[in-house]
Amino acid sequence: MRIYKPIKFRGARDETIRESLIDTGASISLIPRELAITVGAWHTDQYVDVTGVHGQSRALPIGKIGIFFPALGDKGGYFLVAVSDVEKEPIIGMDVLKPLGISIETKTEELSIKNEIWEAFKTISGIGVAFFLGVKILEKLFEEEK
Repeated sequence: MRIYKPIKFRGARDETIRESLIDTGASISLIPRELAITVGAWHTDQYVDVTGVHGQSRALPIGKIGIFFPALGDKGGYFLVAVSDVEKEPIIGMDVLKPLGISIETKTEELSIKNEIWEAFKTISGIGVAFFLGVKILEKLFEEEK
C-alpha cells in the first residue's frame, strides 16, 4: 500500500506543498535535490549511507528542511533528511513521523496523532507511581533503622 499526502516543505528561501510518500518502512526521510534547491534547504557537511529496497547502498548528502503536515494543523518541525538526485518524490520516514507522534490509520489511509494529552497523563502517572513507591521504600528503610 502506497500512501501519499500533501506535505509542506519550508527552507530559507521559500515553502511549497508536494505530494509525498508516507513510508513507515523508511528509517530516514528523503527529498529530491530539486526540492532542496527550490525551498533553500540548509546544507550540512554530512552524508548518510542509504540502502534501497533492492540492497543498493549510496552516500547521500544531509540537508535540514522544515516538514509540516497541513492535514494535521501544520504539525511539524525542522529535520535532517537525505537529499537525492535520483528520487523524484519526497519520502517521509519514521525519523519524522515518530517524534511528531504521527501514525497511519491503515483502514482509512489517514494520518493521525496519538492523543497527546493521554500520553502526557500516562507519563505523569508513571512518574507519580514511581515517586510514591520510592517514598514508601524510603519510609520502610527509615522505619527499619529505628
